[in-house]
Amino acid sequence: MKTAVFCLLAIVAFVAAGNDYFSQPAIHRDLIEEINQDPTSTWTAGFNKNFANMSLKDVKHKLLGARSINLIPGNHPAKQGKYAVMDVPAEFDSRKQWPNCIHKIRNQEKCGSCWAFAASEVLSDRFCIASEGKTDVVLSPQYLVACDTGDYGCQGGYLANSWQFLEDTGLPSDECTPYTAGGGVEGECPSTCKDGSALKFYKASDYVTPSTPEDMQKEILTNGPVEVAFSVYRDFLQYKGGVYAHKTGGLLGGHAVKCIGWGVEDGTPYWIIANSWGEDWGENGTFKIKRGSNECGIESNVITGTPAL
Repeated sequence: MKTAVFCLLAIVAFVAAGNDYFSQPAIHRDLIEEINQDPTSTWTAGFNKNFANMSLKDVKHKLLGARSINLIPGNHPAKQGKYAVMDVPAEFDSRKQWPNCIHKIRNQEKCGSCWAFAASEVLSDRFCIASEGKTDVVLSPQYLVACDTGDYGCQGGYLANSWQFLEDTGLPSDECTPYTAGGGVEGECPSTCKDGSALKFYKASDYVTPSTPEDMQKEILTNGPVEVAFSVYRDFLQYKGGVYAHKTGGLLGGHAVKCIGWGVEDGTPYWIIANSWGEDWGENGTFKIKRGSNECGIESNVITGTPAL
């Protein structure tokens, strides 16, 4: 399974021969109009203030680094998930099923740390779900960014490597080691909490890769959110609502996010995704993406783990 992601990192070919492309504005009004006037489009484009006055190069450096988009396997292969026969509902939303366990949307800011946010958030939610609310902790993406030597901090990371780190080492709470890499500097790996107290680690006992869309649904239905990675095109930056499916614009890189459910809108099946670009992006920080056709590779790059209670 392909499990690496570099958080919207530029493609080498574009860097070598397409500097003019990346000098273009991230928000393009002609592109917005093209999408909104397309009768086949299942989503609405608009002006996202997150990217106001930014070029594609600015976006690349704000959310990503400079490595290849190729989603190659990490050093640690994940286990194949095995699932029992069960009825899968037409719609499911983890926020409704576990309202006290699905944590709020966060913002990775100017660091290509999507991989760390997605992994830490999935494990955080799953600790709460598996413990029936007894272990309700927000885990630290900062510790992954600063301490996981198998990945690249603000320059991106491998999904499987980060989950191996969660199994081998684990993470302290976000309260213990709060996020400071938003400016693009990872910082030193801390030996104590911010207040000087001892680090307490929360680990994953294993990690698995659901191999089909139906297995993804069974995994979420049974255990909670999963981490997914997908290829990001220029039009995605303009997303405001509806069910995203790539329409136009060049490939920018890869992005890791948290999948929390699924549904159907006007006949189009979708996944519900929690992003890490703040609550003022998309649909209050979330988006929907077409389900069942491996849109932008999102059903080929899935990983999750079991909390070690």
